[in-house]
Amino acid sequence: MTSSDWANPYGVRKPYGSNGMNRHVGQNGASALSADHPLVPWKEPDHVHQWVDVDHSREELDRFGSDWPGLGELLDPSADQGRVVIVSGPPGMGKTTLIHRCIYEVKQRVAATAAAAGNPLPVCVPTAGLENDGRRISIDADGSFAPTERINARIRRELAKRLRLHDFPESRVKAITDEDDPWQAYSEMSDLLLQRNALLFAVIPHIRWNDAHLRAAFLRTCLSNAHPRIVLFVEVSQGAAETAREVAAALSGSAAVTHLALSELNSEDIWRFSRSARPGHGGPHALVEPDRSSLVAAHDEWKPRDVRELRKVFHSAADALRCAPHPWPIDADALRPYWERRRASRDALLRDPIRPRPGG
Repeated sequence: MTSSDWANPYGVRKPYGSNGMNRHVGQNGASALSADHPLVPWKEPDHVHQWVDVDHSREELDRFGSDWPGLGELLDPSADQGRVVIVSGPPGMGKTTLIHRCIYEVKQRVAATAAAAGNPLPVCVPTAGLENDGRRISIDADGSFAPTERINARIRRELAKRLRLHDFPESRVKAITDEDDPWQAYSEMSDLLLQRNALLFAVIPHIRWNDAHLRAAFLRTCLSNAHPRIVLFVEVSQGAAETAREVAAALSGSAAVTHLALSELNSEDIWRFSRSARPGHGGPHALVEPDRSSLVAAHDEWKPRDVRELRKVFHSAADALRCAPHPWPIDADALRPYWERRRASRDALLRDPIRPRPGG
């Protein structure tokens, strides 16, 4: 029996498309679900209930809340700088989801204090789409890595597109994109945001720089571009030999920088993730409450690499269990075939030698 994806309780409902306009639509007009998509609660309310404290993300979210300035400080016309929020950690550990959650929290604060602050307009710009795929702005059509100047120009064009969608004056927006001096362009953008009483929240994706020095230079550029009313959330995937401290070293000492660092999964995270099932998925094959001890013990046997693997394994197991004649719990026995399958695929890739490209 083949199950339909739309009912999977661990599927993530796809929010709007990368241009912020078109919703991904599945069968019967319902929003399509994905086995692997960042949670974007500021865009898709359904995602709020699927967010869980995996990989110390709650601790980092609390750190963000305590370090975040008051709305009055962000809107102060005499402020001399905006904000940069760096979210670092190994690949696949939920950095994009944490960034989107931070934006959600900020938007909630803005909405709660809007009357006192004169109804500021929050403008959210995922410069590389909601999945935050850095290749969209860092790779040219021929597959080569784009020059730094072109990457920064593409980021600015994405910001300009969103300003146009919010009916900012076309002549002013065009002047921002035409400006040769990036610092001056962001300064003019800041002036425009001040005139419209708006706050800009821009998400800058992880970009695969050739070395740490180039990445540090790019982070310093981001800090320079963060003029008043501009908040940049920058994702950084650190390598296995790096630490979060090394990633943020280029910006250490700046009061305008908040650094959030994710690390590795622990034994409790499998159980925590089991509780991220989308609410309202009842019916004759509803999943039974998972057994905590079984899932905590599974960590030593499974050792999942990242949050992405957690999501895919739980999605596969839930999809199979919905076809069972009676409810089943998502326990270690239900998950084991799918984590073993993924582990076997990884082992096969490691054993298979890398073959040279034709003509290489």
